[in-house]
Amino acid sequence: MTAEQTATDTSPTRLKVVTFNTWKCDGEYAMRLEAMCEQMKALDADVFALQECFATLNGSTDTARTVAHHLGMHLHTAPARRKPRWFQGGWVDSFSSLAVLSRRPIRSGEALELPSSVTDGGRVAQFCSLEVAGWSVLLVNVHLSHLPHPEGSSLRTEQLRTLLNRLGQMPRHDLTLVCGDFNASTDSSELAPFMDLPWDLLDAFAQSGGAEKFTCRAPEGQGLNLDHILCVPSCSRASVSYREAVMVLNTATTPWGVMPSDHSGVSVTFALG
Repeated sequence: MTAEQTATDTSPTRLKVVTFNTWKCDGEYAMRLEAMCEQMKALDADVFALQECFATLNGSTDTARTVAHHLGMHLHTAPARRKPRWFQGGWVDSFSSLAVLSRRPIRSGEALELPSSVTDGGRVAQFCSLEVAGWSVLLVNVHLSHLPHPEGSSLRTEQLRTLLNRLGQMPRHDLTLVCGDFNASTDSSELAPFMDLPWDLLDAFAQSGGAEKFTCRAPEGQGLNLDHILCVPSCSRASVSYREAVMVLNTATTPWGVMPSDHSGVSVTFALG
């Protein structure tokens, strides 16, 4: 806690965090982007962790920048996965990046290159340090490999281990969160070992009393739970409580009937102090 907080200031500080995969430039991009802006603004969130943020190399189109401007939020982007993508009738040199949007200034931000393979390269983890009413918050934003088992499972394990090892080398914050699209459920062979000691990660959605969730659907139609907000107690020093957990950004916007993405967002509201 910083000097900004005094002994007489004992009221908890709200922190509403949303993680959301924006689905690059796929589907009806222009209508989806408008739906994103509209629905994200209505959430009144403090922080967004976004994945698959499409941006052309020349800067003419940039999902994260557009949303940040619409919401009036600070932005830190970690460019990733540069390659040609089909957009508006032609191939464009572009990124599928990570982005953090915050109501409060972002004190620092950096990207960490993660283990990758020839078939799925360019993955990074984004580290952003924030100050929320005197509390220090470290938010790690990630999009782990999409490759199927078994190659993808071992790669996701190594990617998560790499970013957690980096966390262990950083100064402790009052609250440390790892958010994003893990391409795995918390009970999977990739994530489950990290939910035990020594890391003892906590699923904030479950801790908040959230019901079973599905954040996207497989081509066969079954619901998948791939997107999470995880607390890292070993890298956190403040008392935190969990106030609310809901699925968001999962309704069609009228009059077009277009969903913001092929993923739903995950929202958790914390109370610090």
